[in-house]
Amino acid sequence: MTATELETTTLRATRTAVDRLAIWAGLIGSSVIALGSVASAVAYTGTKGESYSPLNHFVSELGEGGVSELAAVFNVALNIGGVCFVVFMLGLAATRRGRLRYLYGATGVVAGIGGALVGVFPMNDLDKHALVALTFFVLGLVTVLLASVDFVRAPDPRFPRWLSVLGGVTVVAFAIFLVILVGEAGGLAHPEERVAIWPLTIFEWLLLVGILAWVFLTAFAWRRATR
Repeated sequence: MTATELETTTLRATRTAVDRLAIWAGLIGSSVIALGSVASAVAYTGTKGESYSPLNHFVSELGEGGVSELAAVFNVALNIGGVCFVVFMLGLAATRRGRLRYLYGATGVVAGIGGALVGVFPMNDLDKHALVALTFFVLGLVTVLLASVDFVRAPDPRFPRWLSVLGGVTVVAFAIFLVILVGEAGGLAHPEERVAIWPLTIFEWLLLVGILAWVFLTAFAWRRATR
């Protein structure tokens, strides 16, 4: 085997290892956050004795110390999921071509760090929490949007175009969330009176579900195509 052939073989093995790491990071990270959210929601009892509902509770209320019974579980799930998101986006950027990958790779890293820090700064520290939470949501959606555009711009059988449709729907949900948030006097703080159906929390949950679904299904399609 010549030096060139050896270098090529090593590069292919490295890419395969990177692909495998990124795929499992996407599958595990999104699943951990989903399972942590469900477990925390089931065990949750609010300050007024109410059960948790995505119809009128913020996502972050699941991690509020002194209120959410499984706050630690939820926050650790965010720590793990955020780190996995960083690994997933770095791997995705590494396996793609073109300059756009560098942009969504970078925004993905910052978004993942923000997501991990949401578990470090729960709602008990509202100012820091709001900063890292918005960092995750804003840059997370930018990342999903740019990667989805890249899937359409540079077709790849590993990443079917329907993933871009899911990314687009999630971005639309984010736009609606921002419009509602701007009109809310209390922002991300606890409401004085909790209504039965609150569009702000509903669309926040749609954002999280959309991002998690996009990551999981992208990783799943990637794994299925490279098996």
